[in-house]
Amino acid sequence: MFGAGIMNRQYIYLVLTRTGTIFSKVIGVATGKQYTHASIASNEMLTDMYSFCRDHKERPLPANFNHEDIFTEVFGACKTIPSEVYRIPVNDDQIERYHTLIRHFVLNREKYSYDLGALLPMALHIPYKMRNNKFVCSVWVGFMLGKTGIVNDMKKHPSLIEPEDFRSVKGAELIYKGDLKLYRDYIKNIKAKREDGKVPAIHTETA
Repeated sequence: MFGAGIMNRQYIYLVLTRTGTIFSKVIGVATGKQYTHASIASNEMLTDMYSFCRDHKERPLPANFNHEDIFTEVFGACKTIPSEVYRIPVNDDQIERYHTLIRHFVLNREKYSYDLGALLPMALHIPYKMRNNKFVCSVWVGFMLGKTGIVNDMKKHPSLIEPEDFRSVKGAELIYKGDLKLYRDYIKNIKAKREDGKVPAIHTETA
């Protein structure tokens, strides 16, 4: 639920999704999990959403640290995007560290790449030695949460963090479940109801 008295608090947003790409379907079959991708953002409309993912919608490689938009590239090519969006409250120091670290990845993007070698040990649940310049999406989101002090205990080896592990992160609040392409309209509707003094429940339409 959205609380009327906490509208000015700061949050980090965790976005769990599953696209219709072949790569996503393979990961879904291998893991047996509903969601196969994780992203992170610092604003409610998810306009500054980042993750490690493919560079171009047409092919899975090359893949790297990328800004993601709901209506372009891979997400844009999907008719619907099953998703869950969570928010975690953060303080001033945590959000400052978050933005500093994001800027680092933006400015040093060429030094990083997607960690293809991690996929097999992750599927077999075998912890592996992480490399400083290679990530898969969920491991990178976990890295961001830990490095900024937002979440200090994922209760899982850092190399094995999967998208759905973020569901149980301490302090994470589910604010949306459904088609990600409808998320912004939902948020706009919530803001309108906030102004009218009404506080709606989360959207839980099955996507």
